[in-house]
Amino acid sequence: MMKRIGLACLVVSAAASGAVADTLADCSQGRNADVRLRACSDIIAAPSYGPDEKALAYRNRGNARADAGASAQAVADFNEAIRLRPNDASGHAGRARAQLALRNVAAAIDDYDAALRLTPTSASLYVGRGHARFVKGDLAAAVADFTEAIRLNPNSPSAFNRRGLAHRRSGDLARAIDDYTAAITLNPVYALAYNNRGYVYEAQGRKQDAMADFQSALLLDPSLVGARDGLARLGIPAALLAETEKRVQEGKALVEQNCSGCHAVGGKGASPNKKAPEFRSLHERHPSLALREPLSRGIAAPHDEMPKFALTGPQVDTVVAYINSLRPATWATRVRVATPISDEQDIGDAGKGLSYARKVCASCHNVLRSEGVSPNSRAPTFKKIANTPGMSVTALTVWSRTSHPTMPNLIIEPNDMDDLIAYILSLRDQR
Repeated sequence: MMKRIGLACLVVSAAASGAVADTLADCSQGRNADVRLRACSDIIAAPSYGPDEKALAYRNRGNARADAGASAQAVADFNEAIRLRPNDASGHAGRARAQLALRNVAAAIDDYDAALRLTPTSASLYVGRGHARFVKGDLAAAVADFTEAIRLNPNSPSAFNRRGLAHRRSGDLARAIDDYTAAITLNPVYALAYNNRGYVYEAQGRKQDAMADFQSALLLDPSLVGARDGLARLGIPAALLAETEKRVQEGKALVEQNCSGCHAVGGKGASPNKKAPEFRSLHERHPSLALREPLSRGIAAPHDEMPKFALTGPQVDTVVAYINSLRPATWATRVRVATPISDEQDIGDAGKGLSYARKVCASCHNVLRSEGVSPNSRAPTFKKIANTPGMSVTALTVWSRTSHPTMPNLIIEPNDMDDLIAYILSLRDQR
């Protein structure tokens, strides 16, 4: 009898251990936002988990909420994660990202300072703090941070693009062009860098150079409304800009159908749900940052109060195009050609993305530029993924958040995902 009781206890204990492991795994996966949020919340509420596990759950839930745009809730989660593990740089970095979305710029800089004290050789943290300082208007400090990021990682197109923006805002157009050109040299299919260099060429009165860059940007990404508007200012016939306008109108129809119950989706009016930001204000929540990345994450990873709906990558592209079209026109007064101040930034380091791919993805995919086959015959090569028609930052972000039967559920941290996307898109054939 005692043997039977002992055996039963072992079975119950094993089942409980398995349930704990499953909950931890669900909290640490990035494919199903609902499952991830529920699992992390269960860990936070249960007394059986230790401080390290609860800190991880708070951090993962904070990242999920930050991805979805629930920034105040994300800050609350990161507060708890940092309380439990004050020396975790990723907790400070996550809270900095959420604080910046709330326009708490000083708090974001403080968090980046703390993260850098813990990991002083992180190029991505210098880029993050540089962006926060740029938003604050401390351009010299922003340039210094971007320069340090480039010293630590000289192969980062994103760091050059961001420093170019800071130089341009400072009025140093020659250095801005040098940085945008360096970014394009490192990544010849970098649509935002072409777009930003086009702005500077236009400001200098170099019409043909500006037109060439805006056309390159639109060829790589037809949803770049800023490039479309630049070409229109320079006299390109409207018929040549029709694809971008088509995307804007398709995106308008989608948000009116899917989003207008909570958000104000037009050029005026308040949101029906007070917690839902007006779409025209999203540029203020992500200042000087290309909206594609935060919008794609938010749609692909809805937060606790956001209804779940499925959009394809191309559909998300149209939503991005429409919301970009709501950007208020801000014009420079110190240059002789009227030029939008709002250059676009993005994030992602292709070199670090390759390192991540070799470590995490290479067991299934051929992650290199070569034409070789993948170890798993059902896994496409990264080069094939990059050259799939319609492939974009949006499509890759949505794909990363979608369950696939042949791909393991793993959580990809935001910085790692940005780097991985930058690397995959760098494999695209030049057009």
